[in-house]
Amino acid sequence: MSPARTETYNNNNNNQPPMESDFKYLAVDRTVVSDPTKTAEWAAKRLVWVPHETLGFVAASIKLERGDEYEVEMVESNKKCVVNKDDVQKMNPPRFNKVEDMAELTCLNEASVLHNLKDRYYSSLIYTYSGLFCVVVNPYKKLPIYTDKIIEHYKGKKRHEVPPHIFAVTDGAYRSMLQDREDQSILCTGESGAGKTENTKKVIQYLAYVASSKPRSGSLSLHTGELEQQLLQANPILEAFGNAKTVKNDNSSRFGKFIRINFDASGFIAGANIETYLLEKSRTIRQAVDERSFHIFYQLLNGTLPEQRQEFLLEDVKNYAFLTHGAVPVPGVDEAIEFKNTVQAMQIMGLNAEELSAIFRVVSAVMLFGNMKFKQERNSDQATLPDNTVAQKVSHLLGLNVSEMIKAFLRPRLKVGRDYVTKAQTKEQVESSVEAIAKACYERMFKWLVHRINRSLDRTKRQGASFIGILDIAGFEIFELNSFEQLCINYTNEKLQQLFNHTMFVLEQEEYQREGIEWKFIDFGLDLQPTIDLIEKPMGILALLDEECWFPKATDKTFVDKLITSHNSHPKFVQTDFRANADFSIKHYAGKVDYLASQWLMKNMDPLNENVVQLLQQSSDPFVIQIWKDAEIVGIGVATLSGDTQFGARTRKGMFRTVSQLYKDQLAKLMTTLRNTNPNFVRCIIPNHEKKAGKIDAPLVLDQLRCNGVLEGIRICRQGFPNRIQFQEFKQRSV
Repeated sequence: MSPARTETYNNNNNNQPPMESDFKYLAVDRTVVSDPTKTAEWAAKRLVWVPHETLGFVAASIKLERGDEYEVEMVESNKKCVVNKDDVQKMNPPRFNKVEDMAELTCLNEASVLHNLKDRYYSSLIYTYSGLFCVVVNPYKKLPIYTDKIIEHYKGKKRHEVPPHIFAVTDGAYRSMLQDREDQSILCTGESGAGKTENTKKVIQYLAYVASSKPRSGSLSLHTGELEQQLLQANPILEAFGNAKTVKNDNSSRFGKFIRINFDASGFIAGANIETYLLEKSRTIRQAVDERSFHIFYQLLNGTLPEQRQEFLLEDVKNYAFLTHGAVPVPGVDEAIEFKNTVQAMQIMGLNAEELSAIFRVVSAVMLFGNMKFKQERNSDQATLPDNTVAQKVSHLLGLNVSEMIKAFLRPRLKVGRDYVTKAQTKEQVESSVEAIAKACYERMFKWLVHRINRSLDRTKRQGASFIGILDIAGFEIFELNSFEQLCINYTNEKLQQLFNHTMFVLEQEEYQREGIEWKFIDFGLDLQPTIDLIEKPMGILALLDEECWFPKATDKTFVDKLITSHNSHPKFVQTDFRANADFSIKHYAGKVDYLASQWLMKNMDPLNENVVQLLQQSSDPFVIQIWKDAEIVGIGVATLSGDTQFGARTRKGMFRTVSQLYKDQLAKLMTTLRNTNPNFVRCIIPNHEKKAGKIDAPLVLDQLRCNGVLEGIRICRQGFPNRIQFQEFKQRSV
């Protein structure tokens, strides 16, 4: 399909209309869309939408009406069929084709929304408003709509003066922050591959341009101040260390982040801070088919010079057991160039040569941990390490004594009363212990890197008056079987959807009532609290998981048994059939999700070999000491007093916090921050799983629209919910 032609917007601030070449991917010519002959044809044919298995809905003409049924003829195929009237959805007149705000549609239904998004997408119009929020569909190709010239056109414009764009959302948030002195947040949500990270980067790009403290006289790259430059470089660093290729997305964020940009009273950027959530550290040791570990591993192995390969003891990518599938290529990506860009970004951020070297030594050591080959002794519980060559390399990179490290893994010392004894470890126990240390090393290095980035972005001398926070966090996940990580992600999205519902619908109604507009308060059935309570309240899923972690002889099965006993009658909890693979299910707002509780106690406690941790804390490498200095340990080596759990002593309960406790607290702080801002929602949609430009998988898109509240909002509009923009205009006229 050819791109849509441009529409010249009424623009009081700029008499020069945008050039067609700049705006053909943003606007549509309404004179073409509003062709009266098309309207006459639409009316004569009595066109409607009827359901279709693969296309979602297709256009059809009503031929006959009898009772509860229509006989219709499909427009494309001319096939006739009989459909129930309840399954038919009204079609908007042609003048509404490619409408920029779906709240303006006369007929608000699933079919019309899907058609509008498809129609716009085929014309490379990827941004569309839906009342209060913005919907963006991943184009899977580069569009020239993020240039400095485009930014200039969006600066200071009202929403209706310019086409839909992430820049318009950002500018609106920025102007509201300055005018109302109210902190803002921009929440980019959606499933993996939908474009959350890319749109987050565009928000930062826009703010770095319009709020730079350095006077502008040219392009962004040459004329931004040091702080703005560093802010722009934070994302490439975090992507290298926290993103990976997955089946759905070649650059998938395997962690969540909240970027807080502080502004001074004049509206200039005064500093920034990044908070990260739930790094998927298990990816460092194991990846699914057609997936990779974090980008930095491949960049390091392909981008280093010969002397660096020697310094970091690097080998060929196929030699690493932890890189499960070896060198899985990413189309269009040159790892050597990417490594050069990562290093350059780190240097702009202010990291010195020593810090870079220390980071890459840890990355190399993490990969090498997987190459230590243990064997099981015959007629014994004791594992052995016949060849210590790899162990020597790991201990060299981490500043450890090799024999002490091997002994700590194979025969850790445990305290019994006042004495210490050594305990034999099986091959399985040692391999599990090595994997846990490798994952922890990477996670601690990642957290140090985020802290180091924040140190560079912190400008305490320039006090921030207000802030804009940008949230880029994993969308709802429903796999065939889901684990602890998916529960945490889905719990987060349940809370974010609750905020969305509250902001969009509840607060809006309250405002109408305050303004004295006649309005009957409607309960839209948007209460997500029962599901949230099931997960987070005392005796909820996370609390029972924590409790079970401290019980002697507790297992994943005893945890599931307690869940079923406690919540069998809960409306959102489902006990699965004994023949099912899942242990239990939860009815989330996005649908029923089956969870498998295998390894949940282990994942929640995250136990480490304390003997090895103590060695790392006494390393000859200052960087290794730095990343391990504040480690809270629970695991083998803690104690073996009566009443211990499988992870260590119960006496440490008050000293140790589980993964779920830490995450719950972190999420509570994030939600408090977001509730104290004016939120702006950007709903990102993945059009297909083949990563193809110009292709819409209708059932996939419909499923996302249902999951993320777009269609919920439309359902509400059908019940007479006024358009927010019209309401605001009404208020302004009243004043």
